[in-house]
Amino acid sequence: MAGAEQQRLDLDDDDPQARAVEATAHWIMRAREITGASAARLPVPAVRFDLRGRAAGQAILSRRRGDCAIRINAALLASHPREMLAETVPHEVAHVVIHRLCGRRAKPHGAEWKALMRAFGVEPAPCHTLPAEPTRRLTRHRYRCRCDEPAWLTSIRHKRAQAGTTYLCRQCGETLVAAPEAG
Repeated sequence: MAGAEQQRLDLDDDDPQARAVEATAHWIMRAREITGASAARLPVPAVRFDLRGRAAGQAILSRRRGDCAIRINAALLASHPREMLAETVPHEVAHVVIHRLCGRRAKPHGAEWKALMRAFGVEPAPCHTLPAEPTRRLTRHRYRCRCDEPAWLTSIRHKRAQAGTTYLCRQCGETLVAAPEAG
């Protein structure tokens, strides 16, 4: 991002969500200038701050209605506003723009997306490098088979196994059986 644009978008970090909405509109305007697309073809997408976990952002690309949205991880935005505004917002806007202009034939981080990111002046990296902790930790349940070592299933797979799904050991191929709880 150019220095003046960077300062304009980052001056007031008191409300990073408002800055993210502004930055989204800014990058859509830049995309219109770069591609020559109209406002009707590239409307400003809705911005939601409901993304959790390790992902910094996500572009929601509607196939039927044509409306798109951008989801931003509010926790990462609050802790790393400059990086999120400088990297994540243009990253997700580029996904929306390429989807609207090229449709499904364009790969998510393909040549078109990379070219637009470079035109934005942002390094086209497919993933962020911000420190992010998972929002939940899955409990692991002990299972046994012929092997000496126990197998471990997450709580999701454990519930499925309790409901009748069969899981096989990757080593010996035997059906995994829930081990008694150590107590």
